[in-house]
Amino acid sequence: MACLMAAALGLGATTPGSTQTYTCLSDTTRSLYHYVVRIVTGTDSAMVATRNALQLPAVAASKVSVVTTASVCNQAGGAYHAAVTAPGTPPVSRTLVVIKVGTRYVVLDPNQLNGEFRSNIVFDSKWKFLIGFTG
Repeated sequence: MACLMAAALGLGATTPGSTQTYTCLSDTTRSLYHYVVRIVTGTDSAMVATRNALQLPAVAASKVSVVTTASVCNQAGGAYHAAVTAPGTPPVSRTLVVIKVGTRYVVLDPNQLNGEFRSNIVFDSKWKFLIGFTG
């Protein structure tokens, strides 16, 4: 048994979740932030339809914010990973943009591509996956 553990350690095996880190960016380009604000504050039929499809609430721009706190970032990272990878995929470190919209969250890992597009995921306040969209 000791030999197996030593071999696993020597090969770099670690327990799931022990080495990943999640870092939340301030969304320096603000492109996702501005896109989300347009969707949740828009009143024309196209914006209302998009907002409904993405399961986002209609809120004032003041209810939309970029979140960088470590506790929210860690929750967002775990939920995002579960949403964009197959079950059982080992956790990886991620750099995220987290946008809070009322009680919902839009999360993006700029390095996670779906083809040539980035995967944006919408979660509820308990980090339940609601819908994903590319951008």
